[in-house]
Amino acid sequence: MSREAPYSGPSGTNDFDGLTADEMAASLHGYRLLGECFEDSTDEEMMGRGFLLDDPLLLVRQRVEDQARVQRELAAAVRLARYKDMNWWDIGEALGVPAAEARQTFRDD
Repeated sequence: MSREAPYSGPSGTNDFDGLTADEMAASLHGYRLLGECFEDSTDEEMMGRGFLLDDPLLLVRQRVEDQARVQRELAAAVRLARYKDMNWWDIGEALGVPAAEARQTFRDD
């Protein structure tokens, strides 16, 4: 599921009060980019995440941590598949890579 474009930020707020047209356009663009960072989130779930516009490095750090967790979970899933006697061809296909690449990346040492 991905967000419906264009996402323009939370409604029913005063985020744009007193802004010039250029400032409003910049703010809308920032909210659109923030929305793309949470493509599976609903508009209601997006409420309150505007603080990330001020310090997007918080989001970058969180995504790096998420990526590391996903890599650990993926490696564990491959180990489970190997334990269940799945071959590298099928694992590679599930990963979207050739069997040799899957084996090299996730080989059992």
